[in-house]
Amino acid sequence: MPFKSILALTLVAVQMASPVAAQLSAPGAVCRPPGADVDPRRSLFVTELEVLESALSLEDVLGALADDIGNPAFDALTLWQQLWDTQNTGPGLGLGFHCDDQLDASGAPSLNGFPIQCPRNEGDEINVDPFDSNLPSFYEPIALVNRLDLAPTDGANCGEFRAIFARTGGSRNLLIFEAVLPNPAPSCGLKGCRVVAKFWERLSRIDDPATRAAALRQFYLRGFPSRGIEPVIQAAHFNVGTGQIRTNQFMTGPEPQRWQLREFKLVQLCEAIGNCMPLFAPVTTKGNPFGALFDETSGLQKTADFQRHYLTQVENLAMNNIHRFFASVPDRFNAGQSTSQTNENNYPFHAANSPRFTNAVNVRLNQIGSPLSAEHIVRRSMALSCAGCHRLNNSAPANDLGAGITWPQSLGFVHVHENLIDIIDGQEHFAISPALEDVFIPQRERVFERYLDKVACRDCPLPLVAADPPPPYQISIESRFEPNAELGPDALRAIDTELKSGISEENIGGTRAVH
Repeated sequence: MPFKSILALTLVAVQMASPVAAQLSAPGAVCRPPGADVDPRRSLFVTELEVLESALSLEDVLGALADDIGNPAFDALTLWQQLWDTQNTGPGLGLGFHCDDQLDASGAPSLNGFPIQCPRNEGDEINVDPFDSNLPSFYEPIALVNRLDLAPTDGANCGEFRAIFARTGGSRNLLIFEAVLPNPAPSCGLKGCRVVAKFWERLSRIDDPATRAAALRQFYLRGFPSRGIEPVIQAAHFNVGTGQIRTNQFMTGPEPQRWQLREFKLVQLCEAIGNCMPLFAPVTTKGNPFGALFDETSGLQKTADFQRHYLTQVENLAMNNIHRFFASVPDRFNAGQSTSQTNENNYPFHAANSPRFTNAVNVRLNQIGSPLSAEHIVRRSMALSCAGCHRLNNSAPANDLGAGITWPQSLGFVHVHENLIDIIDGQEHFAISPALEDVFIPQRERVFERYLDKVACRDCPLPLVAADPPPPYQISIESRFEPNAELGPDALRAIDTELKSGISEENIGGTRAVH
């Protein structure tokens, strides 16, 4: 849908902090000797059914986002419908973006210049009620996730806190809200996140599921104002420059059924201050370069540029540590979808057509003394993509990343399975993948406990009177675009990239921002 009359895009600054209460360093801030030991299934990755069913619902999340923006025309159901209407061709419901808003030179739907499947079967979700547990269209919570390990080393924020929902009947479909939580005391750097970490640590010591559920509900929906902790679920935490909403889609219908992962921002488009329209906007799927960029014969305009950049990442990808190897992917190379079926996201398949490119990668590997081959490096890139992590690197030969590293398995297409149950300490939990259970969660636990030990007795001096928060950060559309120009996903992508440019890419868990 064109937005020709929009005058301003209202954003909340990434650096905006909540009021910091004097109580932050008082109750509960008892110093304990280093040696933190948390239960990862209580303090890092919560999948316990009894906890989840009362901690948070999808209606809670979308209702809080609607209330936060305050437009009476948008409630939880309207936001739901607008989100999935992005998978339809326009004009659809007439509420916002559609998948054919942007077309490539041949007239095909595209995002960031790369093709996207449009329409998708998921577009029919505009016709269902996702909040009624008696219906197959009900979406239930299957995990609440602590990703403090994604906090930048400069303390710009406290990492991501996630809520995962899954459709309970009919076709499979999953929705993940990934909020970036502001640092309660940004002047303290990483120490300012101590109070957030302590909240999650204490969950390990609470045996009663109802008490843990109530605490998580408070954290996600109301925060802890006396400790300076904002609610996780705020529109500002999913805006450009901050967090994101991701989908994991595999619904049946009249269109081809392809398992895809996509990414969205929740933006506020404003004609004037106080007159804002909340919209889920499709954006690029981060860390997912379009597959054909690995093919030197693809004819794509960005191929040569991508392959030149890729050679600068070989050393990063060659690190002999499954938790550390990474690749920086400038957003101009990211696709609008990550496809777990077909060869679209199969990077080794495309690189097989590129003898000059793969030879250049091998030359660079020889220069740094790495025993790996170009094929190992390209497989590692695929493992870092959504499609690779969820499916394409599950089995040989794609899971062989060289130097003795084998990529761990998902549960087919997911890492948390809505239809499989594990019993842990007598309690029912949604099953998690071997990749999470055996590899990634243990690493997150080590990072989290190391952080707790480091800040255990180091409270940061805080002001007795909290400063007023800065006003909302605004971006004038006309300062970046021609008057009356349409605002589309590519424009929002550019703003998102600009706002993130000053944030450290290094986080306390390493440089890699996925898994």
